[in-house]
Amino acid sequence: MNIHTFLEKAKRLSGKGYLIYIVGVSVLCIMLSQFSAKSHFRAWVHKILNKETINKAVEYEANEEVDYGQFLTFYRYSSFDACNPDEVDVNAPMIALTFDDGPSEKATERILQVLRDNYSHATFFVVGKQSDKYPELIQAIASSGCEIGNHTYDHKNLTDLNVEEIGQQIDDVSRSVKSACGSDPTVIRPPYGAYDDEVMSLLDKPVILWDLDTEDWSSRNAQTICDKVMAEVKDGDIVLMHDIYESTAEAVELLIPKLKQKGYRVVSVSELAKYKGKQLELGTAYGKIKQ
Repeated sequence: MNIHTFLEKAKRLSGKGYLIYIVGVSVLCIMLSQFSAKSHFRAWVHKILNKETINKAVEYEANEEVDYGQFLTFYRYSSFDACNPDEVDVNAPMIALTFDDGPSEKATERILQVLRDNYSHATFFVVGKQSDKYPELIQAIASSGCEIGNHTYDHKNLTDLNVEEIGQQIDDVSRSVKSACGSDPTVIRPPYGAYDDEVMSLLDKPVILWDLDTEDWSSRNAQTICDKVMAEVKDGDIVLMHDIYESTAEAVELLIPKLKQKGYRVVSVSELAKYKGKQLELGTAYGKIKQ
């Protein structure tokens, strides 16, 4: 009996048999994600897992690589009857968590894990120097379904720069991010929230500010950060945080479950705009997004 036949038989069982099925698929997919870079291993994988099984998770063609991460995510959602993250109640209260100045080894992956565990997204406004230093974290952000925003290359106040310097600060981040994950940033946040008419005219993406500042850079205390958000949060808020502090990562671990208990959906900025029926436009700065 091959592995596929075993799993199909296990799936038809109840109780212990079904548990074996789920555990078996999960373990197998984790193994595949670790070794799928090896072409000979992929060939073996395709031999034991036929197209019908793979097609349940990803749109597969013979000449394309299978994304086993998507395959595992499919079973996480479908096998345990979890809420499909694509089916969103647009009438539910929503906020966008945003993280500036990363990515960093201290906090970014830890925050991403909390988001994944809670089927949530956020927007990461990355600094180019950090993007160049940690391209694997840029890839992790993109792979998680989160949004990447441009926060300039050196975190300089754009109102102090000339036209050429502003363009360089923006373009170098786009280059770095695209090199790491294949896509450009979709939104921009000027450092310090500082812009004038000239800066705004040069920015090629919608400008995202915030209306709830956690002041995580000041308190460096997870409980304080969490309490501040829970006391002030409102539907449509864009929340400012920084994924360069361990205390911020700890705060996110406390915060997201509390937000979900209050009925909030935690989404990226662009998702917030979409679900609120708004189109993000050039030449406009957004501090919050409401219907």
